[in-house]
Amino acid sequence: MKKKQTLVTGASGFVGSYLLPALESQGESQIHCFQGDIRDRKTVLKNLEEVKPDTVVHLAAQAFVPIAIENPWETEEINVGGTLNLLESLHRLRRPCKILYISSADVYGKQDLALLPLKESFLPNPVNPYAGSKLAAESYCRQYAQYSSFLSVVIARPFNHIGIGQRKEFVIPNFCSQIIEAKHSGKSSISVGDLEPTRDFSHVEDIISGYLTLIEKGESGEIYNICSGEERSIRYMVEELVKFSGKNIQFVVDAERVRASETSKVYGDNSKLKSLGWRNKHSLSETLEQIYNHLESEFLKSKHTD
Repeated sequence: MKKKQTLVTGASGFVGSYLLPALESQGESQIHCFQGDIRDRKTVLKNLEEVKPDTVVHLAAQAFVPIAIENPWETEEINVGGTLNLLESLHRLRRPCKILYISSADVYGKQDLALLPLKESFLPNPVNPYAGSKLAAESYCRQYAQYSSFLSVVIARPFNHIGIGQRKEFVIPNFCSQIIEAKHSGKSSISVGDLEPTRDFSHVEDIISGYLTLIEKGESGEIYNICSGEERSIRYMVEELVKFSGKNIQFVVDAERVRASETSKVYGDNSKLKSLGWRNKHSLSETLEQIYNHLESEFLKSKHTD
């Protein structure tokens, strides 16, 4: 039997490094990585004509909020324009294709805290250009899900995901790097932003498991949260990381690290995804310890080679 063809955009990023092996281990599809700039229509069409995908996982995005605030135009071109390029090009191929669009829980923005956890039915209220761009792309996905007879489009809204390999500018690896540096240099403090907001953190492998579930069972036009369903403050996270260091490290608030539009509480309802059989497997404390130990090991290796 001929293998199905799966195309992954944005495969070179943090999430892609976990998604590709997970897809390959299933052995059901031949996996292809999108080559080139998602903003270029000719490039998109060339990829699609070569692969003729049965499934597309659309990860490609400008996903770092500070960059989105600094350069909303480029963020819109990649996140919205790139998604539209993909959807319209797939529609014009006139072949059946299932698309998993990776949106973000950031689209919820500021909500009535009394109504938490966040459900897929809540009206989005994005508070930054990144979130706005993801919501705009979602609207195109739902549009094509309704009117294209060829496309099945499922939307995933992952909440915060962490794991080994995430870039240092993201919150957990950033805290780890500062703590490790402080521990081994004798510093007594690290720089932090507002530690009181709460977030819903998951191991990236649990997020990937959600993506695989949605590829198999997600319904076209539907939105699914992927989250732990538990809230933890940023303070809890950094205090856990400090415990792993075995040192007494103080936190110094750096005004530049405090976002004016920060949402104070975020955690999601994962019951819709659970109804498809998905379950999260990793505890938060174990995940944090895994990341910390890996980064400390890398730090010590780099010191030995200097």
